[in-house]
Amino acid sequence: KIPWAPGTMTWLSSTHMLRAARRLAVRVPRGFRPPSRGLADDAAAKGGPIPTKLTFNLLAPHKAIFNKAEVDQVIVPGADGMFGVLPGHVPTIAELRPGMVEVTVASGDVKKYFLSSGFAFVHANSTLDVCGVEIVQLDELDPSAVSSGKSEAENALSSATDEVEKAKAQIAVDVYTTLTEALASNK
Repeated sequence: KIPWAPGTMTWLSSTHMLRAARRLAVRVPRGFRPPSRGLADDAAAKGGPIPTKLTFNLLAPHKAIFNKAEVDQVIVPGADGMFGVLPGHVPTIAELRPGMVEVTVASGDVKKYFLSSGFAFVHANSTLDVCGVEIVQLDELDPSAVSSGKSEAENALSSATDEVEKAKAQIAVDVYTTLTEALASNK
């Protein structure tokens, strides 16, 4: 007989399989509900109308750049690409990569900031918190300093001897490249 043919499984081997499956099974705590996706329209239908303004907080470790500001829209550099947040956006937590944050204020003006990295928290009450490690207004950046910094980072990358040096230099090159792109789009 072939050991794996139908009807050849013995009681002992089926018991072993059941025990192994039980050990590998994920135990779900009582009261656990799997996460569900929803739309902003669903939230509005349950809780009232969608607000017309987004409450925005742009926070760095050393200061709050926007604190409970009423804005129309914010575009942030998510890890999977740029995304915009409007009033009534679905609650979300997103990792942010280096890039430009564009804030459309109530007057229609767009303010642009460079963010080194961070997180965005979109709340159900149309509040957006963007927490960044380093945040600077694009108008405050010196294009020549960014260009020379990028050159230095590229030189450091080409002369790096071990993996740690290469990784640090690659991060610097990536940040300076993103800074250069942000400055070019700000013209």
